[in-house]
Amino acid sequence: MKHIVTSFVLLIVFYLFQTTIFGNMDIAGIKPNIVIILVVFTAYRYGKIPGMFMGVFTGLLFDFTEGSYIGYYALLYLVIGYLVGFCSKLYNNDSILVPLGLVGLSDFFLNFLIFVTGFLLRNRLDLPYYLVRIILPEFIYTIVVSAPIYKFVEWIYQKLDNVGKEEEV
Repeated sequence: MKHIVTSFVLLIVFYLFQTTIFGNMDIAGIKPNIVIILVVFTAYRYGKIPGMFMGVFTGLLFDFTEGSYIGYYALLYLVIGYLVGFCSKLYNNDSILVPLGLVGLSDFFLNFLIFVTGFLLRNRLDLPYYLVRIILPEFIYTIVVSAPIYKFVEWIYQKLDNVGKEEEV
């Protein structure tokens, strides 16, 4: 129960940071997607089902505040949570490279899905422009920003796990 409440609070805090602080720290109109870190972290650490739930709630938050359709971002983030959940068997809290790689791949995949569903289906076929101007810069920016944020989230969940172990003894 502590993990659910903590995840929900972190989701709200990260969303507020993304829309306020990081929204003003854009570089050439590109903002990092720090909320995807929670989806990737939850799926990577706890598996497919918790990753899917975190993805749905993250997506619904975006749908209610920024989206044109209810369920669009929820479905995209759910897919990311599900796919990253397959990597939960590789979980190792010593290495930061695997989660950062998963964050980068997830951000790239999310933006590619947005291109396919939002632009390609509307007959806007300029993938190289979208790739060079939006997908790759956001990919790089998200990875650079996510390293210290990922360590912070890892530290919070490590403390929660230790509190749970102390109560059992």
